[in-house]
Amino acid sequence: MTKPKPTKPDTPKLAIEAATVQFPLVDHAAAAGWERVSDGVALRQRRGEGGLFFYDELEAALLRLNPGVVTPADVAGIVQRLESLPNTIAGNREVLDWLRGKQTIYVESEKRHRNVQLVDFDNKAGSNVFQVTWEWAYRNGTRKGNRADVVFVINGVPVAIVENKNPKSKDAMSKALVQLRRYELETPEMLTGPQVFNITHLIEYFYGVTWNTQRKHVFNWKEEKAGSYEDRVKHFFDHTRFLRMLRDWILFFEQDDELRKTILRQHQTRAAIKVAERCADPAKHSGLVWHTQGSGKTFTMVTAARLMLENPQRFAGATVLLVVDRNELEGQLSGWVEALLGDFQGSSIAVEIANSKRRLKSLLKQEFSGLIVTMIHKFDKQDANLSVRSNVYVLIDEAHRSTGGDLGNYLMGALPNATLIGFTGTPVDKTAYGKGTFKTFGHEDESGYLDKYSIAESIADGTTVRLRHTLAPAKVLLPVEKLEREFYALAESEGISDIEDLNRILDRAVNLRAFLKSDERVDAVARFVAQHFRENVEPLGYKAFLVGVDREACALYKQALDKYLPADYSVPVYTQSAADAIDYPLVAKHQIDPAQEKRVRKLFRKPDQQPKILIVTDKLLTGYDAPILYAMYLDKPMRDHVLLQAISRVNRPYEDAAGRQKPSGLIIDFIGMLRDLNKALAFDSQDVSGVIEDLDLLLVEFRRLLAEAQARYLAPLEGGKDKQLETLLYDVFLAPEARQEFNDSYRQIESLYEILSPSPELREHIETFQRLVDLYLMVRNAYSSPSRFYEDVARKTEQMVRDMASSDGGITTGKVVEFDLKTLQALRSEGDDNAAVINLVRAIETEAEENADQQPVLLDIAQRAAAILDALEQRTIHTQQAIEQLSLLVGEREQADAEREKLGLDPATFAVYWHLQGDGIKDALPVASEIMAAAAKYPSHRDNDDELRQLKSEIYRSLVTRGTDGAQMVRLGDAVLRMLRN
Repeated sequence: MTKPKPTKPDTPKLAIEAATVQFPLVDHAAAAGWERVSDGVALRQRRGEGGLFFYDELEAALLRLNPGVVTPADVAGIVQRLESLPNTIAGNREVLDWLRGKQTIYVESEKRHRNVQLVDFDNKAGSNVFQVTWEWAYRNGTRKGNRADVVFVINGVPVAIVENKNPKSKDAMSKALVQLRRYELETPEMLTGPQVFNITHLIEYFYGVTWNTQRKHVFNWKEEKAGSYEDRVKHFFDHTRFLRMLRDWILFFEQDDELRKTILRQHQTRAAIKVAERCADPAKHSGLVWHTQGSGKTFTMVTAARLMLENPQRFAGATVLLVVDRNELEGQLSGWVEALLGDFQGSSIAVEIANSKRRLKSLLKQEFSGLIVTMIHKFDKQDANLSVRSNVYVLIDEAHRSTGGDLGNYLMGALPNATLIGFTGTPVDKTAYGKGTFKTFGHEDESGYLDKYSIAESIADGTTVRLRHTLAPAKVLLPVEKLEREFYALAESEGISDIEDLNRILDRAVNLRAFLKSDERVDAVARFVAQHFRENVEPLGYKAFLVGVDREACALYKQALDKYLPADYSVPVYTQSAADAIDYPLVAKHQIDPAQEKRVRKLFRKPDQQPKILIVTDKLLTGYDAPILYAMYLDKPMRDHVLLQAISRVNRPYEDAAGRQKPSGLIIDFIGMLRDLNKALAFDSQDVSGVIEDLDLLLVEFRRLLAEAQARYLAPLEGGKDKQLETLLYDVFLAPEARQEFNDSYRQIESLYEILSPSPELREHIETFQRLVDLYLMVRNAYSSPSRFYEDVARKTEQMVRDMASSDGGITTGKVVEFDLKTLQALRSEGDDNAAVINLVRAIETEAEENADQQPVLLDIAQRAAAILDALEQRTIHTQQAIEQLSLLVGEREQADAEREKLGLDPATFAVYWHLQGDGIKDALPVASEIMAAAAKYPSHRDNDDELRQLKSEIYRSLVTRGTDGAQMVRLGDAVLRMLRN
């Protein structure tokens, strides 16, 4: 006897990913001029799930855009070249070269190579085909397949991939990033073509480049008004804007001998465009760009140069000089900047690196056209009027110091008619020196700046993190009178902008240096640093700088630190001198050669490698980028630009492998300069507002926030009142908004604890904080999977929880229940209906996750159970309705178990049968048997497109002979295929 069709609960229509995010995005893209291509049509265009392109469109574009260059006989060979590219970041770079027209073919009739155009960046009518599709499934060979939510395609080549998430999904953006990382590992072919990605859950809209999903390289698309999902989609995928992004804003570079990729952020593209416009303006010849330290100034400079040199109509015969700061050339230009400039080699732009005065003079004399990279001191004593051309454009890095003194005069004398654009990572100071910088570069703009990206903006955007500071213990702190008399009293220390100038001043501060390097103090400082690093920095997984007053201090600190830490923990990095072996034998003893320094620079950036502390004084305080750097032990007097640049080494965002983000950068001040920021930083207050905060203020904030949380969430639970706890968990926190408010409060407190701990001032608050962590974990586990208990708890907090668990028996994490009718009845009898719903849904989801292979029917039941809980949270159904709907699901599960046992079917056959029966198919069991027999007949259908088509045909045949209409046949056929292929 055939069992009656199980009744599915009538769950309300909810905000689900496809309906609220995915397909509205497709609609908005279509409104912006992208042609919709259904997933079925897209699969045919790709010629199967292993296809990388829309082949018909690609072949047509090759012929359409390359008349007289590409013939029909050439097309197959070009497509084959594209298909054979490695599925790596290197292959992705080659795809971008094809899109930008940098690749060539040999034209026999002309006996030469000609560039091949894949995209018309002028976007003339009919030249480009813009398409958008969805559910882009990729499977090849025996590897696991994946499916992208939305893919954008230009002229047959995928250019953007989008991951959508449910607006109500917990940690939606993190999950989307994990998904992209999975593609890279499991199906890298999906990322060979696409150059950029979007991740969105309607509320937030982020973008980045493929092959780089580090959190610090994922940016908020912020230009459009907040909350307007439609505007953000249309703006990002506007044809003109998107084409310009493909052509100009994506960069590849090498760092630590690895190829990397990035995209310019909106402040960088804005500045690059302004620089090019200023250089094209015959009425103006200068400009000043202040983009705060860590915001990607070098990329902006290189891109501005490329915008000019790739536009010969506007900048005919132009010479662009990139004048790099001499302190940074060794660490940067010899590495990844030089590799970045390699992008120019694929074009007609000539690139020369002028490492000598003679070479620079020769290039300017011969009126070289292209890009010259040099250093400011190569202009020393150069001839006047070396080039009087007006189409010479000089982009000067660290302009606040590079053009100071005679070097700036020599440069301007050599190039009297050039346009000078200064770039600086620090604001211009209020001294006479700073006013001179404004006079040189900023006098043609009312505000003084051609473009400005302030410290506050950078922190708000997540480009950099906040800086916190605290004074070192009094016994090792430099006395105030020594700082005043031997450093601040020297007039020339004001407005100081160069580390070499600073060192010359400190050479005269004999008593100050003697105090800093005394044996007793060096030992005390080293002992403090070792203990502080072990307790405060290392547990977070971060690294540190120790900044000594001079090279001898660095050597002394290395010697002392080795008494308290393993020798491989620290490495001193400072300049070399041929006379050191005789004059400074201790300095010579601890010097490392250039090859060792290169290796140390590389290993320091890696979390699982030594060293963990670099001891520095002159090197690495400008230009060195190590996001893992968290703490700076500052034992060298500094001020103004040098101080701001040095402390900015710790302001880079960083995320570890577990997804934990660096909360801030930390400065431990042994000198006392940060006591009075107005004296240490001679800048306008608005320019350095929020640059660094006193750590003591964080303790005040921690106490305030913890007290508020204690009064609001913990006080009602005093005395171990289980009923109040369940009311809080299952009634108050049932509303997603209430949970979010609690989570936000907890995250603020936890972040402050991570920064401040360990500290004796926290002792009186540990018990309250432990209880708050306990509550957070209970809430988290009540509303999500309990299988990853410590997944999103910060490092020190996790250790505290583990210690607490081992000492007092562990943390209550909520009820663990079975998924059956008896459990439902028992939960209902306890009287807390919301708890019954939440715990039963958790049980359903857990069992489905653990037993999906043996009981595929559980996955469908779990999805519907989650929808019921969503509806309850949103108050679109009441608790009793949720209980009744879950009762139906539990009954369906019991019925399915009984039916499967009776029929004796294997899990896959039963899942197909149960799905068909639930949809009202007559003779569901024979149809399921026919389908499974067909699947066995075509065992390679997961990898072979021909077998897949034949299997699909047989499934349709089985369904249509049982009276299904066309729409039902396709819907059921696709559902069954997904079940068979998972």
